[in-house]
Amino acid sequence: MEETSTTKKGLLVMHYGTPATIEDVLPYYTHIRRGRPPAPEQLQDLVDRYQAIGGPSPLTEISERQAAAIGEGLRRRGIESKVYIGTKHTHPFVAEAVERMAHDGVEEAVGVVLAPHFSTFSIAAYKKYAEEAREQHSPEMSLTIIERWGTLPALVDFLSRQVAVQLEGWDPEETLVIFSAHSLPSKIVAAGDPYKDELLETSRLVAEKAALPHWAFAFQSASNTGEPWLGPDILDVIEEAGRSKAYKNVVSCTVGFVSDHLEVLYDLGIEAKEKCAEVGLGFRLTACVNDDPAVMDALSGLAASAFHERAASS
Repeated sequence: MEETSTTKKGLLVMHYGTPATIEDVLPYYTHIRRGRPPAPEQLQDLVDRYQAIGGPSPLTEISERQAAAIGEGLRRRGIESKVYIGTKHTHPFVAEAVERMAHDGVEEAVGVVLAPHFSTFSIAAYKKYAEEAREQHSPEMSLTIIERWGTLPALVDFLSRQVAVQLEGWDPEETLVIFSAHSLPSKIVAAGDPYKDELLETSRLVAEKAALPHWAFAFQSASNTGEPWLGPDILDVIEEAGRSKAYKNVVSCTVGFVSDHLEVLYDLGIEAKEKCAEVGLGFRLTACVNDDPAVMDALSGLAASAFHERAASS
């Protein structure tokens, strides 16, 4: 469909952010902690994790490729839209990206968060940052945020293929596939947050597509904040799987992360792998979406639909 409007458009792609260097871990961690510097041992633990995966996470580079691919998909659909990237915890922050959009005269914007499932801690927070900055810098600019894409067929297809790849040579009857996503404070469930339900739906769709006889869902990467976080934790699920003697292998597949970064490369690629070795289970980790062309094109389609819907309502 050709886009004939001359309205200046902007695509806002948002992600969590990561330190660019080991030296940047302290300000990054401090921002996550809302301005409270971490204790020295907390900082050293995080630095050690980054060093264990070979230095800073590749999240920034991957997210830039993802944003460029989504923007290219819009162009293929006849929509010219400048791409802006904003992050939650590092420069350029979401508010900084929106300020640049306002400075560039963007009139219509669509936001895509590189996280498939809605929660008040994730998508709603990005949306709040973006809308507050829009109100401050360009209240006349329209802004539509895509709030969820966890059941996108291209995503389900990609994940099911990756699970099938890692099952090759293993008996599915002897293998437990564990889907995972970042844990959040348990209080969100009482507040009616759909996060857990959306994650389970994605996991179910992938399991059905891959015809898995045995699968489970677990959370990972919970923070030590002194309050309960959603479980079960993936390390506990692995330990129970080993203790049960029902399985010989584990395939770990994150449905909550779409980029290789610390929570994938360390929490799964090192910690979960070591736990499997400890309890006598084989371990394989599926590939992340990263800039997979089919998934990025599908996200472009969602963004294009949002632009068209906005044009139709104007």
